[in-house]
Amino acid sequence: GARDGTGPDDDPLLRSLRSESRDEGRAEVRAEMARQMLRSRGIEVSAGFPADLPAFHESSEEAVVAAALACEDERDFESRLMTR
Repeated sequence: GARDGTGPDDDPLLRSLRSESRDEGRAEVRAEMARQMLRSRGIEVSAGFPADLPAFHESSEEAVVAAALACEDERDFESRLMTR
């Protein structure tokens, strides 16, 4: 590939797999950020948090941060995301 001037992103399958991997990595970092924000405020989270919250995955980072800063517990966090 290097000799011909091509790289991994020139292959549709590899490009797709690399994109999926980046998206999964971002989602994991975002989930850990939310867990840490809540824990730093003294709010305990369930073992499945936030994987079991569909609203989490559909919300923007700004909405997640705002909900994490304003909520009183995990259920309140989820309801704040669902109202956005």
